[in-house]
Amino acid sequence: MRLRASLTGFAVCFAVAQVFATTGACAQFYKDKTLTLLVNYGAGGNADIEARLFQQYLSGFVPGKPNVIVQNVPGAGGINAINMLGLNVGSRADGLTLGYFTFGPISSIADDPALKVDVSEFRVVGAMKSWALAYGRKDIPPGITKPSDLAKAKKVFIGGYSRSSLHDTRLRFAMEILGVPYQMVTGFQTTSMINKAMLQNELNITGSTLPGYQTQAVPQLVNAGIAVPLFQFPVIGKDGKPAGNPALTKQGIPRFDELYQEAFGKPPSGPKWEAMLLTTHLGSQMQRLIVFPKGTPDEPVNDMRGAFQKLVKDEAFATAYRNVTHEEPDVATADEVEPMLKRMKDVSPEVKKVIKESIAE
Repeated sequence: MRLRASLTGFAVCFAVAQVFATTGACAQFYKDKTLTLLVNYGAGGNADIEARLFQQYLSGFVPGKPNVIVQNVPGAGGINAINMLGLNVGSRADGLTLGYFTFGPISSIADDPALKVDVSEFRVVGAMKSWALAYGRKDIPPGITKPSDLAKAKKVFIGGYSRSSLHDTRLRFAMEILGVPYQMVTGFQTTSMINKAMLQNELNITGSTLPGYQTQAVPQLVNAGIAVPLFQFPVIGKDGKPAGNPALTKQGIPRFDELYQEAFGKPPSGPKWEAMLLTTHLGSQMQRLIVFPKGTPDEPVNDMRGAFQKLVKDEAFATAYRNVTHEEPDVATADEVEPMLKRMKDVSPEVKKVIKESIAE
């Protein structure tokens, strides 16, 4: 009888496992294990703040309920940590190290030698979407009373992270399209460091994703009367035309193409504009790329995909996320992200050329 009971129990468990293979109904991959969220910017930055929210809530949605920790590896505009994960430096493709990366497509499109891995080969869990905008000091000569006054600026000093980061590249493109002289001051590791330099008038323009802008730039610079939002970086809408964030539009923050239209009486055009629009679109749809290294087994990948999809629908997490980022949690699925990663390999020669030239020393 005991043998029959044991065999019956085994058969039930086996059957359940076949039906719920990705839920860990019988064997839980993450039970009694620790999952590391590898963040490619320093502590206190936008990505770090978000990762620590996931650290707090994610475990409850993963079969086996692993302990979750955050490891910050800043440097090279976020490339250091991406290389580490892809090359298995300090970790293995075993499902226990998950990249939570601020991501920009510039390095991949331009074949940047600093990027040692093919990002499209990562095992994708998903990506958090977000919007980005530029803001600057009101005293940028000869003064900013409305966003289109930026086109009259004599010179701007831009705070950035690295030449090949999306942040730096699209701000360079924006100034070059507008014809505004600029100097990049790059190498900062966090948004807070850039904002401090803005407060000290060492810089007068920069950009940020919406969470960083809402939580840091607004209280520190905008509400203090020092800076103003200048424009939002548009994405490619379903009709193929530039599209913006309705909430930012409602606040009176124009899209870059709208600012250009007001300043010059015509829409922007040319390879630099096409490059800025494409890279911003890809970057906004994959603002935080959530990936395992190539070779990670299916079980942890599927467990984590399911966990993130469930987590962003949880009201307690969504409330905490809104309180910190002032955005709704919006996660793109692996099926949405994988084609975009492959899209980076299919860029027109003209657009690829201007991107390569922009990041060249």
